[in-house]
Amino acid sequence: MTIDIHSHLFVREFYRDSLWDRYTQLNASWRPSTMTEEEAEVEVRNKVLPAWWDTDGTGHIKRMDEAGIEKTVLLYIDQALQYGETDIPIDQQNKQVSEVARKHPDRIIYFCGIDPRREGAVELFEKCVNEWGAQGLKLYPTTGFFPADKAVYPLYERASAWNMPVFYHTGPEGLPYTHPSVLLRVLIDFPELTVIAAHLSNEFWRDLIALGKVRDNVMCDISAKQIVARQNYGQFCYILRKFLDEFGSERVMFGTDAPLLERAASSKEWVQIIKELPYRAPSQFRFTEEEVSALLDGNARRLLASIHRK
Repeated sequence: MTIDIHSHLFVREFYRDSLWDRYTQLNASWRPSTMTEEEAEVEVRNKVLPAWWDTDGTGHIKRMDEAGIEKTVLLYIDQALQYGETDIPIDQQNKQVSEVARKHPDRIIYFCGIDPRREGAVELFEKCVNEWGAQGLKLYPTTGFFPADKAVYPLYERASAWNMPVFYHTGPEGLPYTHPSVLLRVLIDFPELTVIAAHLSNEFWRDLIALGKVRDNVMCDISAKQIVARQNYGQFCYILRKFLDEFGSERVMFGTDAPLLERAASSKEWVQIIKELPYRAPSQFRFTEEEVSALLDGNARRLLASIHRK
């Protein structure tokens, strides 16, 4: 079985045009060599983005079925303080994502998203959990805050009390707020809190491994590594092998970042790449069936089962 620990529900009205423009530029950068940048941007605006917009989760269920994904975690991202508020308030956006999860209780899990600098952030977090069934918290420091800022600590206190994971974007986008080293203070101050660092921290993967060696309450996911796997499969195998050996095979989870990365590699292709590791990986980077099973399913299943059971 497969659990996708990292995906997003995108609704056109949730974000302003400036953010959709950024997503357009990002996806256009993954264009085929035969396509110009202008052609790629037109394709993304007219075809790719409209395919992302999924108000009721139908698109996610279809994607999951095609890829053989049993469950997915929808991470809502609050980016309004950076890009501007929309006509749909943040609380109602969170509620809408929660309703999609409620509609598919056996397939979709909801993690709420709240900018900790937002007025009433703690109260909104409590509402997301107690009324709307959130099972985790997604924080996005790219918008301009450090994980160890004291404004975030009340959210950690509640998440720790609920034995609820906190998910962080990490990597070069949004520096200095998103380097994995800035998580160290949080991991020390909240030893019972599980923090998930997304994307293996991308270019800073070595620093995330170093963090994992000194703190055992940090986990990670492999979402966004589709790009590396498609461009340089041997390098991807090398990085993943390093994580399993040095960060800990029990702390690495599968993720797609869908629908963001579907243009780079579909969820179906990404699942297949991971399943084929024991047979396809270069001989110097051997992977066992047990390691792949833990990566695709076991580690995330164990994490999700622990929520609210402290």
